[in-house]
Amino acid sequence: MIRDTSHSFGWISILLHWSSAITTLFLFGLGIYLTSYGYYSPDYLEIAHLHYALGMILLAVVAVRLLWRLSSKTPASLSKKLPIKISVFLTKFLLYSFLVAILVSGYFICTAEGQSIAVFNLVQIPSFILLDTPQLNAAGLTHKYLAWALFGLVILHAGAALVHHFKGDKTLMRMIKPQKASDKEAN
Repeated sequence: MIRDTSHSFGWISILLHWSSAITTLFLFGLGIYLTSYGYYSPDYLEIAHLHYALGMILLAVVAVRLLWRLSSKTPASLSKKLPIKISVFLTKFLLYSFLVAILVSGYFICTAEGQSIAVFNLVQIPSFILLDTPQLNAAGLTHKYLAWALFGLVILHAGAALVHHFKGDKTLMRMIKPQKASDKEAN
């Protein structure tokens, strides 16, 4: 099953979800490493350029993912409880919002002085706007603090998925492999 249905995510949504999740966590770890690493260390720029390139790839994946979500059927919630439905909606909204803001602020940081971003020497992402020092500092703080907020939200999201899983519903399994209509399980 490639496309989403009213009861299950399809392979496209699943692959977009997990590729975004893994890349986001890798970039978070790489960002932590870079901030603890000395700027004048021998391979700092190589690691930084990996961070920039992966960030631009993730931005493209997130854009595709948002377009897919807007054009594809969303599986119905397994919960019938309104507070849970609201918390799921808010969590997804914040995950997407924080991720987009982190990626856009990262782009602004990298291109603040007019330089482009080389994505593995295959594509150059040009600078569209120059930032002065206060704007660059604001982008840096946005990038840093939203990354930590996103990390906390990801832990909450993963923890909730595990709680649902161990309570016996199919919330987590729906994001691991497409479910047949007979596999549908509601709370």
